[in-house]
Amino acid sequence: MTRLLIVGVITSAGLFVAIIALIRTRRLQERYAILWLLAALGVVIFGLWERALVALADLFGIAYPPSALFLVAALFAVAVLLHTAVVLTRLSSQNQTLAQRLAMMEERLRRLEGRVAEEDAAGEPVSPPVLRGAPRGGNGRRTPAGR
Repeated sequence: MTRLLIVGVITSAGLFVAIIALIRTRRLQERYAILWLLAALGVVIFGLWERALVALADLFGIAYPPSALFLVAALFAVAVLLHTAVVLTRLSSQNQTLAQRLAMMEERLRRLEGRVAEEDAAGEPVSPPVLRGAPRGGNGRRTPAGR
């Protein structure tokens, strides 16, 4: 086993331990951790099973088999970056939609508060505004997240 393979295996084992620690502390969701765990496991397997690594290097036409291991790791990193960009784009779109909905709700609240202030100034009885579409619990109060 070459020094480069040993470094790759040790690095992957360290990554494996770090991923487990991130999952345990809830800083990494399981759905993303699976990809990283499989990548670390793949590097360990290719690092320990040299014939598979040689076959992979021959498949890509690489003369030095440990370089194939890092090629696979680089391709995986590019795939993860692409996935991250897709998720970031989706979250950005959701964030924009939520910001727009919040602005509309704040405007509606401002109008309702203005109406209540006008009724109060005119001496008319103040009636509570009706929140249409708001889920209510058994006590008549709004419940969080529609529960």
